[in-house]
Amino acid sequence: MKESEIRIGQRVRSTFLLSGVPKGTEGVVDEDYKTGIMIAWDLPKCRLPAGYKEFDHQNPGPFKLRDGFRKSDELDLLEVVR
Repeated sequence: MKESEIRIGQRVRSTFLLSGVPKGTEGVVDEDYKTGIMIAWDLPKCRLPAGYKEFDHQNPGPFKLRDGFRKSDELDLLEVVR
C-alpha cells in the first residue's frame, strides 16, 4: 500500500501473517494519525458491522481487533482491496 492510497474507510488486505491476523485477512482503515494508520480487521469470529468506515472514540464498540501501522515503514504489510 502507498501512502497516497490511504483513505478512511478504504478496505485493505494483510500481505503477511500478523499476530492474530492471517495473511489475506481484510480490514478497514478506520483512523489516520499523522505518522500512522489504524486498521480494524474483519475477522470470521469478530465481524465489522456492515458499512463500517471510521473509529468512533466516543462509542468504540466491543467488536473490533485493531492494529496500527507506521506510514514510514509498515505500509508494505497491507494492500488495497480493489
